[in-house]
Formats: sequence, C-alpha cells, structure tokens
Amino acid sequence: MYQKKYIVSNNDVDKQFKLKIPAIFRYFQDVALLATEAVGADSISLSKKNIDWVITRMAVEIKRLPKCDEEITVCTHPGKDMAMLYPRYFYIMDAKGEIIVSSSSIWALIDNTTRKVIVDRDVISKLPPENYDCQLALPEKIALPENKRFIEKRTIHYSDLDFNSHMNNVRYVELLMDAHDSIFYDKHSVKSITLNYMKELKEKEAVEVYTDASIPETISVCNNEGLSFLGKVVFTNN
Repeated sequence: MYQKKYIVSNNDVDKQFKLKIPAIFRYFQDVALLATEAVGADSISLSKKNIDWVITRMAVEIKRLPKCDEEITVCTHPGKDMAMLYPRYFYIMDAKGEIIVSSSSIWALIDNTTRKVIVDRDVISKLPPENYDCQLALPEKIALPENKRFIEKRTIHYSDLDFNSHMNNVRYVELLMDAHDSIFYDKHSVKSITLNYMKELKEKEAVEVYTDASIPETISVCNNEGLSFLGKVVFTNN
C-alpha cells in the first residue's frame, strides 16, 4: 500500500476549517499518480504511449473530515482487475492511524485517440492486486432519477481541463457540491458520495446541472448529447 503524509492547507478548508470535499479527490488523484509512477503505469507516462486512465465510478465514505493544519496520511492500493476494469482503493488516516475517509473506485484504460477501452496487460502486470479487510465495497451504478429540478447552466472553460483536454474528474465533484450554498453546509455535512462518470466533457461545451431534491440526493450533469455524470450524496445534520 502506497502512503504519503500531508498537512491540511488553509487553501483546502471551508469556513469551519474542515477539509473541503473536492480536496479529498485531489489527494486521491495525487497519490494514485505517485503510486503508479515508479513502475511507469501513471497517467503521464502512459500518455506518451497514447493511453489514458479514466475513472468510471467512485464511492467515498466519510467518518470525519480533517481540519486545517492536521497531519493526515493518504493511502492507495490496486485491487483485482475485472476484465477491462481496474479497482483502486483509497484511505485517509489521521495521526493516530485511524481511517477517517475510505474510498473505492473503478478505472479503465482507453486509447487517447479513439477514446475506446483497451486491454494492456503490460500495464496491469505492473500493478499486482492487494487486498485489505478495511477496503470499501466497489461503487454501484446510480439509478437515473425520475424527477429532476434545474439548478444552473455552465460552460466548460480552460481552467476545467486536464492535460488530456477533458474536464478534470474533481471539477465534476465541485459541480456537485455547488448544488448547495454555504448556508446549507453550515447545517449539513457529507456522509457519503457515489460518482458515476459517463461521458467526458470538453472545452466550450455547455452543461446543465440538475437535482432530484430527494434523500439521498442525486445530482446530474448533462450536455447536448445527454447524461455526462451522476453523483449521489448522503447528507447528515450538523
């Protein structure tokens, strides 16, 4: 299991000095890159071979959020691959070694030109699976809500993009969290999130964000070709 220590920065916390939800996903992206870099299976190295990692699903469960200046350890390890899909698990531990955030995710390898799924056994052989009792169950498919309420329309801009010229995974989470304002978050905390990524978004695309306003809440992001992203959030009262 790969591990890296961090000190929670004031740039990554809200007015309650707790870690913002999107920052969790940035930590996970960072350690996934570092964990795979040593064997040349990271996204930057693979991009030189015209291969990309793409995330398809992710689940996160939060016991508590770390606070500003708190030392945390972010961990990750690969799971056993499933045909053309590859699980990866993440954890955030506090200074006492207690797991305060757990996550599971499913990834695929795609051809950077065609954006179609590929099987590269050479890549996967470099990432032998690990298994731990603490790992979270793999994320499930989110049901499309029957009713939805329009929240806002946005355009994808340059600052939203990754090095692969598609919108960064964390930006979807920011869209999801922005479905509510700071007054809502004064009274509510996120207990768990499940994410389903369907279609990549490109620069200058317009997207519409919807909520089903239910409990748990499902947030959807759509472009002119249909559904791009679904996020399901369970909130608790503060």
